[in-house]
Amino acid sequence: MALGITVILLGIIFHKINWHELVITFKNFNFKNIWAIVVLYLLTMFLRGIRWKSLLLNDKRYSSLNLGEIFLVGSMLNIFLPARAGDMYRAYYLGSVKNEKKMKVFGSIILERTLDGVSVFFILLAAVFLYCKQDWILHIAYGIGALFIGSLIVFILIFKLDKIDWICDKFISIVDRLPQRMSAFLENFVKKICDYSKSFMEGFEVLNYWQFCVIAVISSFLIWGIEAYVAFLILESFNLGLGFAASLFVISLISFSTMIPSTSVFLGPYQYAYILALGIFGVQKSTTLAISTVHQGILTIILTVLGLFYLFRFNISIKDIKNSANLEEK
Repeated sequence: MALGITVILLGIIFHKINWHELVITFKNFNFKNIWAIVVLYLLTMFLRGIRWKSLLLNDKRYSSLNLGEIFLVGSMLNIFLPARAGDMYRAYYLGSVKNEKKMKVFGSIILERTLDGVSVFFILLAAVFLYCKQDWILHIAYGIGALFIGSLIVFILIFKLDKIDWICDKFISIVDRLPQRMSAFLENFVKKICDYSKSFMEGFEVLNYWQFCVIAVISSFLIWGIEAYVAFLILESFNLGLGFAASLFVISLISFSTMIPSTSVFLGPYQYAYILALGIFGVQKSTTLAISTVHQGILTIILTVLGLFYLFRFNISIKDIKNSANLEEK
């Protein structure tokens, strides 16, 4: 499926591409902002560490810097490995090193990703109402908002109602009516799922502490505001005369494009999202393809170089990372 989506989107992207314009756009890139881009992007990693620490209730076992480093490695792995393996690695690594429940850590990561989605939704919504009220982009914004805000509401309700044990007891009572051999197996299976579910929801304990929630929300908006400014610096490096509004659409659509199944480095969805974003401002497809390639290339190089450095420093093997897909409680 991922390969099919990538092939289809690349076919659309390269259909009637102006190769001469593509090459000229690459040549027009000015490296004057490159150091600012690198520094600001690394700053977002540190802010993500601060946010993750707040989601883990400011636990003294964790430092914001180390959590940012772990996030960086996870982001690098998400680029090259399927099924968000980088997020699983983060749960596996932190759970192993700090003797923490891996499913609890994974729960905090899911909450973090949900906050990302909500933050970017509001950025996109603001951009739509301030600069562009086309129906198609408005529908995308509402759909994204429904997905992430709806998910956040569901997680809050599940956590606050605390009905997992009740649900499990109901399932077990149903299973007990089956033949003994089958019921024994299914009852054990249900109990394991319940244990994992309860550990997972422990990652949402921060919802009981408004001060940590405020830090997490503010950090999320700061992170994506800086990411939008990084996108603005990259656009400015091509001297297209686009304002900050263009970067708001770019960062919103490319962030959501990473949710679409694709091959490594999000090839296809990333470029197509960029084309949609700059198409609002009349930028040609060939020009946009060059800009998106430079943007993606810079961030991929940063994440790959530093990600590999910390990956080997943390001394976790690739085999361990793949096995982390089968999360087990420590």
